[in-house]
Amino acid sequence: MNPLLTALRRIHGQSYKRYRELLGKKEKIEGMELSFIRVQGDPFATPSVLKITMDFHVPEYVKHPAGVEDFLYRRLHRELAKNSMRGEGHSGFLGIPKPSHAMLRRTAVRIDSKLEFRVWFGLPARRRRVLGDMAEEMLFSRIPKAVKETLNYREEEMKKHVEEYEIQEEIREKLKEKGLISFVGNGSILPRKCGDCEEKLSNAVPFQSPPELDVEIETSYGSFSGMGIKRGITIIAGTAFHGKSTLLNGIRDGIYNHIPGDGRERVVTDRRAFKIRAEDGRSIRCVDISSFIYDLPDSRDTRCFTTDNASGATSMAAGIQELVEIGADIFLIDEDTSATNLLFYDSQSSRLFKHKTVSTITEKARAMKEKGISLVIVSSGTMPILKSGDTVIIMEDYRPRVVNVEKEQKSEEYEKPMKRIIVSFPEIRKMKIHGSWLTAKDLKRPIRMENNEQIKEDSQLKTIGKIMEYGRIEGMKFSDIAKLVENMSLFDISHSLGPDYGEIRSIDFIFALNRIQEIRARH
Repeated sequence: MNPLLTALRRIHGQSYKRYRELLGKKEKIEGMELSFIRVQGDPFATPSVLKITMDFHVPEYVKHPAGVEDFLYRRLHRELAKNSMRGEGHSGFLGIPKPSHAMLRRTAVRIDSKLEFRVWFGLPARRRRVLGDMAEEMLFSRIPKAVKETLNYREEEMKKHVEEYEIQEEIREKLKEKGLISFVGNGSILPRKCGDCEEKLSNAVPFQSPPELDVEIETSYGSFSGMGIKRGITIIAGTAFHGKSTLLNGIRDGIYNHIPGDGRERVVTDRRAFKIRAEDGRSIRCVDISSFIYDLPDSRDTRCFTTDNASGATSMAAGIQELVEIGADIFLIDEDTSATNLLFYDSQSSRLFKHKTVSTITEKARAMKEKGISLVIVSSGTMPILKSGDTVIIMEDYRPRVVNVEKEQKSEEYEKPMKRIIVSFPEIRKMKIHGSWLTAKDLKRPIRMENNEQIKEDSQLKTIGKIMEYGRIEGMKFSDIAKLVENMSLFDISHSLGPDYGEIRSIDFIFALNRIQEIRARH
């Protein structure tokens, strides 16, 4: 009648590996069904995964269950921490990964026909022996208590969280019809307390749109005004410490919905927007960068450019072309993290050089716009960059104003890159996260993900790594792989996933794929 309870009492005091007997067994406790979908073989190994399912009524006002899932995730994280116990290795640990301020879909909480939680449970041990009595107390008391407290919320609290999610989704849906790539709401707090934290800066200057760019967006929750960033070429300029990069970073992170109180709840960006930067030393495989770089001294073919040690310019050119290849059409660029020789060209110095090997982004900007590509570029005030813009915004004391700058009429041709096919792909096993790097025993180099500034949680890196372990992509185009990933559910990856996987964009996966040295590709 009690499969888990019976098994725990039978294996109490025996070798830790006897915990394997719990795999697949189910137990009903206070309206919850508990079952182990993964069982650790050692107390020092990654904790076991316990699945908890129960009936759950989704309120009628909810349009997107993702908002409810994110709300419950944050409560579950807090309640599991309160009920966790620590002993030998991971013994007694209960938990799920700490959430960022971004509202994401994660494998720890899922609302389908029922509500499903997946949590880490470090099965208790002493000297690698089963502590069945302690496991029983946690399974039948602490875990149900944490779940009940998670669901013991005030309705108005959840409603506010869900409404914030849905307002941001509605604004994002309206961007296209208004010809916008981003919306920065009036009153938004963009500065963060520190460079690598998410808390907003107290006493920061609230954002206020310049009149020329002010737009009104209607939603079912009311109307919101703010600055609209139009499709095309937008330049954000100004002197140091006046908020240029802060504004760009707000636009960058606007691809995610943000929790109430974050300050960026009304900063909403098209999810296809990607922040590009120089990446000296990265590998590149048969990427067509000929629109930007040509006539190299060693006669290298830049239509199928391959290297294990890219320069700043070639890495940045490849980064753009790799994503244009799969359909990306919005790029965010900060002069501070760019290869300046790819970003702009000082024509006054041209008489000093016999050969010109690079056509810069600003020289190509108008032609890129004609091909449907939009750019948002931060600059200290370099004239070639300013002249390339359709809209030029000057930031002063964190306040934007629009200025008129003489436009550059001429533009060099821009050709979209040829599409590539993967010829060979390494077998990847046991992908692991080390900081912002993905590593595997079969890879010579780690996949460095720190240059993708739009990855917010380790759960997203875990998802990228898990998809890569499938590995059956020889003969596929990068563009087809992107479509496959875009249509993939988190739960398509594996039945036994733990709580530590989060949603990604296909752009994020292709970004990682292109940085694997062992890949071989051709047009």
